[in-house]
Amino acid sequence: MDREKVLKKGLDELYKKFDRSMLSPDPLECVPTRGAFKDVEFSAFIAAVFAYGRADLIVRNVRRILDELGPKPHKTLMERGYRKKFAGWKYRFHKRDDLLWLLDRLRDIYQEHGTLEKAFCAAPGGTEERLRKFSGLFSDGKELTQARRFFVTSPESGSACKRTNLFLRWMVRSDAVDLGLWKSLRPSELVIPLDVHVNRIAGRLSLVNPKGAADFKKAVALTERLRSFNAEDPVRYDFAICSLGKLGHCAKKPSPPSCAKCLFGEFCIKK
Repeated sequence: MDREKVLKKGLDELYKKFDRSMLSPDPLECVPTRGAFKDVEFSAFIAAVFAYGRADLIVRNVRRILDELGPKPHKTLMERGYRKKFAGWKYRFHKRDDLLWLLDRLRDIYQEHGTLEKAFCAAPGGTEERLRKFSGLFSDGKELTQARRFFVTSPESGSACKRTNLFLRWMVRSDAVDLGLWKSLRPSELVIPLDVHVNRIAGRLSLVNPKGAADFKKAVALTERLRSFNAEDPVRYDFAICSLGKLGHCAKKPSPPSCAKCLFGEFCIKK
């Protein structure tokens, strides 16, 4: 069978297999699927921003933050109720002052734009330009430490903007996994959230150059490659590809038993 047909068939099968029952551990499991738009949007952004590190620790940290913000997190944000919370909070290289700084920035953005959707879509141009402008909304020269720059990165720095693109995927796409609350963007405008699992597996399948940094240029290249399988929704394959790695189905070190069952075994670069 033609390589492209095999790849598309395999990707489509994976997309059907990895539904919400396969979500955990994932920060999206912490985000409510129902409720006021701003509560869900704000919760999803927090979950995406802290989607770095080991998956189980990500989930534990996001749950703590959202639990402390309470059942109406957007109200807590706008009333600055968070200022008296998070005693002793720390996650990796971020400390309580960094979290409060982030929440201050988000409160300002909500006050100015009303929603994060409007804030992101306010910038003209394509997704790369909007990512750059959106990152700029979190700039504050005097207080912008390296840890705070990390919250919302920009393509200008070479970053793949994985966590912002993950947030966009959740908010724009609508299926058994993603929330689909934003209506101002189309799935075709998204860029894949290029994390370590997606970068490794896509490289093994020669969907993207297996060498080189996982930067924004590579994220765009992979998105364009996946567009050949689904022009209107290329990022639909992200969750499935990521889950292959995250859940251990495609390990960093190839395993003969696992590889023998793989849909892509014929084309995989097992290195």
